[in-house]
Amino acid sequence: MIVVDTSELRRPVQRKLHAAWWELSRRQVLSTPTVATELAPLGADPTGVNGRSAADVVLETAGSETSERRRTEVAQQAWWATMWRSPESPYRIVPLTRKQEELTERLLEKIDRRCFPTTDPVDIDRSNDARIVCEAVATGSKMLLTSNMRTIDRSEVNRWAIENGGALGFKPEAVLFQADATFVEWTSQPAELERWIQAGLIACWPADDDIPAMTIIDRTREGIGAMSRGSGGKLQEAAARLINGLEQHEDPEKLVERIRAGFPSATIETDRFHPTRPGGSGITVPVRPSPVHVYLRSRREQTGQGRPRE
Repeated sequence: MIVVDTSELRRPVQRKLHAAWWELSRRQVLSTPTVATELAPLGADPTGVNGRSAADVVLETAGSETSERRRTEVAQQAWWATMWRSPESPYRIVPLTRKQEELTERLLEKIDRRCFPTTDPVDIDRSNDARIVCEAVATGSKMLLTSNMRTIDRSEVNRWAIENGGALGFKPEAVLFQADATFVEWTSQPAELERWIQAGLIACWPADDDIPAMTIIDRTREGIGAMSRGSGGKLQEAAARLINGLEQHEDPEKLVERIRAGFPSATIETDRFHPTRPGGSGITVPVRPSPVHVYLRSRREQTGQGRPRE
C-alpha cells in the first residue's frame, strides 16, 4: 500500500496530480490518520457525530462575526471531511486497526532519534512527523513525501526500518521514498509517461469542459511548467518530465479527448467545489458540500512491494 505525506497534498496542483495519477488506474490517494489531522484537524474524523464532522458543525453554525479567513479555513477542512466520507472520492484515510495503533505507539518509543534531526529526542512521541512515519510502518505502507532531509531523514528512517523491522514486528524494508524521484522512475516507460501527461491535463482542467483541446494543453504547460520551475509544488523533475513529454507527444489533443470521453472525473469534479475555487462550496454558504455520488470507480486498494510501484 502506498500512502502520501501531508507535504504532497497542501498545494492544489500537486494534490490534483496525485489524485489524477491514481484515478487513471482506478485507485485513490491514501493518507494515514495523522496526515489527515495535519491537513484538516476539524475534518479528520469525517463522520463525527451523526455523519457530520466537527468542521461541518462549525461551518453550519458560523455567525456573522466569523471572519472570512476563518470561514475559508473551516470550509477547506469540511471539504476534506467530505472527501474522506465518500468512498468514491479521490481521497481516503487508511484506518489503523487496534494492533496497528499499538504498534505505532511502540515504534514511537523505539525509533532512532537520528531519523528526525530537528526534533528534541524527548519530544519524539509528540511529533507529528514521527507519528506519520510510524503509522506508515505499522500499516505496512510505503510513503511518498517531499523531504528536505532536515525534519525527516529518509536515509536514516529506511536504515532503521531495514535493520530493526524483524525484531520490532514489521517487515524489514525501506519505508520512505522521495515523491519527485519516484514519479520520474514510475514514468520511465512510454505508457506510464502518457498516463502522467494525462494526469497533468486533469490537474489543470478548466471550469468549462467544452473548451478547445489546445487551450487545455496551454493551461497545462503553464500550470505544470510553473511547478517544474519550483513554484506551485515540489515535483520539479517529474513536472519537467511531464512538460517534455507533452511537448514531444505526437497527438496531445487526442489525450485531451480521451479524458473527456472518460468523464466524469472524480479529481476534476471534486475540485470544483473546493472552497478556494471560484464558486466553490463553503466560503459564503454555511453548509457542508454535498456528498460525492457521481463517481463510477473501483474501490481496489493500492499495493506495492519493494520499490513503490503504481
